[in-house]
Amino acid sequence: MEEIGATVVAVYMSMVGFIDPAAVSANAGTITSRSRIVAGRLQKTDGEQIFMMPYNPGRHWVLLIIRAKRETVYFLDPLPGHCVVDEEAKNI
Repeated sequence: MEEIGATVVAVYMSMVGFIDPAAVSANAGTITSRSRIVAGRLQKTDGEQIFMMPYNPGRHWVLLIIRAKRETVYFLDPLPGHCVVDEEAKNI
């Protein structure tokens, strides 16, 4: 329980990337073009980076956390009891 320094915070921040929600949300073009944007962003990393991708399927915002190296995506939905993953988000 010791205080961490700014350098430690900066290192962790460098491990997190963001994907522009305006480029990937439901009203941002075809699913193919949105998938290419995400793929292009993931290809520009060594695989260790974690990506945060806010996504709006049309009704409310959700957050996808992408761990490319582990081929894992976490889907976080703030609505209580709402555990349906949007199909377009899955396809992207």
